[in-house]
This record gives sequence, structure tokens and C-alpha cells, in this order.
Amino acid sequence: MQEIRRYVEKNKDDIISDLRNLVKHPSISAQNIGIDECASTLNGIFRDADITTTINRVNDSNPILYAEIKGTSDKTLLFYGHYDVQPVEPIDAWRYNPFSGVIADDKVHGRGAADSKGNIIAMINGAKYYLDTVGSPPVNLKFLIEGEEEISSINLPKYIEENKDKLKADATVCFDASLTQSGTASIYAGLKGLLYVELRCKTASVDVHSSLAPIVPNPAWKLLRALQSIRNDMGKITIEGWYDDVKVPNDEDLVLLKRLDYDEKIITNEYGIKYLINDVKGKAALKKLLFEPTCNIAGIYSGYTGLGSKTVLPSAASVKLDFRLVYDQDPDKLITLLRQHLDKRGFEDIELYIFGSLKPSKTDPKSDIVNAAANAAKEVYGGKPSIFPNMWGSGPDFVFTKILKQQSIWTGCSPAYANIHAPNEFIGIRNVLDGVCYAAAIMKEFSRS
Repeated sequence: MQEIRRYVEKNKDDIISDLRNLVKHPSISAQNIGIDECASTLNGIFRDADITTTINRVNDSNPILYAEIKGTSDKTLLFYGHYDVQPVEPIDAWRYNPFSGVIADDKVHGRGAADSKGNIIAMINGAKYYLDTVGSPPVNLKFLIEGEEEISSINLPKYIEENKDKLKADATVCFDASLTQSGTASIYAGLKGLLYVELRCKTASVDVHSSLAPIVPNPAWKLLRALQSIRNDMGKITIEGWYDDVKVPNDEDLVLLKRLDYDEKIITNEYGIKYLINDVKGKAALKKLLFEPTCNIAGIYSGYTGLGSKTVLPSAASVKLDFRLVYDQDPDKLITLLRQHLDKRGFEDIELYIFGSLKPSKTDPKSDIVNAAANAAKEVYGGKPSIFPNMWGSGPDFVFTKILKQQSIWTGCSPAYANIHAPNEFIGIRNVLDGVCYAAAIMKEFSRS
């Protein structure tokens, strides 16, 4: 570890320069902004590290970067990451230009700095350390970096299906996660799934004068009634059959839960929240985060929302919903249940659009890759890592566990509460440098497993 740290300190200017360069390239998949240019820049960063990549597409997908490095053992690790980022709105809330990559307060600021370009730079340089010092990494390495994670990895499953042999590995490390609140590593042996939809209701061809409200139906009221039928005030989803396939938490999950610390006050203080749903605290709050399906209103629109007043009765209303799914819910089945639910309650005319979905996934917390990452984390960060039986966020982990049949973990080096998906995203320079050490240590520890 001392040798790795010396290498990182010697090369830290180049490492951070690469990160800043990557952050400066917009790569907003939801808005199709800058994707190809960012993929080309990332390809150049790989090339400068003496790692040859190929750029692939599935149908009209965003570029998928793939690379292989021959190691000194017969074991193989597949590292996954993504270079696409979330939209930046509201732009006025940013302290710095979201694509400036500016350094201030020992942090790199910008959209994607923490999620997940800092993690990508760390894992590339973790491999580069071995190439520069001993010529080969201790395990065979495969890198898979996609550009659609923020839009539910819509083309990744097809790419995985078509390249099963090429992507064979003993385990997968999805280097796309954050540290704990105390600064130690988080290791997730499972992820929630995701179903993202939009409901649209239209009652007239154009907006009309609000004086017609006694006789003309308002689509916003109808949409609100539909939403109230889907979820109750306690947060429970009221769609019949929604919980039928839920298999968590099991006994092993609950054992891991007991070992974890969680202070909900950090959430309330960080985001200025006055209270949590049902006033949950501590382990009860963490249990809900890890194991409960959710229904969230991500955005809602109807009528006039500008300055001042406008007496209008809108012709259309729409709402974007994201559902987080737990093992072993199937988004395809849930779409059918949602449509049936709406139809049975008189909402047949509400249109349902699907933007993307991810299946939940699960890995044995006693697996070699979990143990290797835990040992590496202790060496780099000092304290014990937190091993979570599930993540409250979502990602395409199921393509590794369910299609490739591999054990898979999510971990990484971004700081907790780095304003991911929000204005003023950042990553600490020390986070990135430690992340290089962490990625390199995982490779070494897995070679010994």
C-alpha cells in the first residue's frame, strides 16, 4: 500500500487533470448532449494509460467502451462504470459552471465528478499503477464503461446477452458508489431495481378559460385522483399484487443490518428536512431504505406555472414516476399490474409511457469478491467497511448477476452527500487518490482469494 500511495502522490496532477478533462465534457444521456465527444475523451484517457479500448454500440445506443488487460493469474475481474451524467437543472442553483471541472476547497466541482467520472478515473489508474510498475496487474482485467446508466441502461442487457463469452469473469466490481458517512468504504451485495414511467391525461384539444370549470373536466384533478389510488400517506403502494414477489429481507440480510450504523439526522440536517415519513429513526429508517419498494413523484406538470396568474383550465396533465423495486420483483410484471390498477378505477384514458426499467439483484455477502473488497477497504481507509445487503439506489447489476451469472458488488470512492443528481456536485481530490489505491488493492486482494 505504501508503494501504491507513493505512485499516486507522484502522479496526482495527471490523475486530477484527467478527471477535470472528463468533467468538462458534458455527457447528459437524458438530453443526448455531448455523449460521443465524452466517450472519445474517455477513450483517449484509456489510451494514455496504455489500455486499448474498443467502442461498441447496440442498435443506436450510446458508445460502450470495452478493454482487456492480461494479468499474472488465471482469475478475472470485470470492472463496470458509466460516463453519462444527470441533467444539470436548475442551472441557477450551481455555484460554478457545472461543466467547468473547477478546483476549489480541495475538491473537483461539476456534474459527474462524483457520479461517476471520479470513480472511472480511479479504476483506470488502479490498473495503470500495475502497468507502470510491474508490467501486469495481479488478475486479468476487463473494463466495461457505458453511457446510458442514467437512463436505466436501456441497451446494456442486449449488449451483455450478445457478448457473454467475451465478458466472462470470476466476479464483477461496479465501481460506482460512495463512501459511508464516516468516510469508510461501502460495499453493496445487492441493488434495488427501477421502473420509470410517465402518466399522461388529456381532456381537451387546447387549454380553455377557467370559467368553464363547472362543466369541463380538468386533467390535473383526474391525475391527482389516480396518484392517490397508487400510494397511501404511509408510503405503501396500494396496487394489488405489487408485493407478491418481494423476498427481502431474509435472515442473512437482517444479520448484516444489525452490524450497520445509521444516523437519520445526517439526512435531515444535510437536506433541511423537518421530519421523515412515519418519524422513522436509526435502524428502522435504514431497514426501510434497503428493503422497501417505493413510488416517487419525480416531476408533475399541468397548466400555467409561470410568474403571476393566468386563469386557465389545462387540457393536459402529466407526471413522471419512479418505482424502486426489491428482490425479486419483475418490472415487466409490475407494468401490467399498474395498467390493470388504473383501468379498474376508471382511468382507462390515462396513457402509460415506459422510460426504462432495471431488475433488482442480489449477491452472496460471503462471496470472494465481497471479502476481497472488504480487505482492500480496511487497508486503504483504515476502518471497517460497511457491507450492505442491498443498496437503496438502483443500477444495472442484474446484467452481471442474472445474465452473466457472476457475483457482483457495488463500491467506489465518491464522498457521501456529494450532491449527486443535484446542483453543486463535487468529489474531493483525496477521494479520487484514495480511490486509485482502493481499486488497485481490490485487484490484489482478489488475486489472493
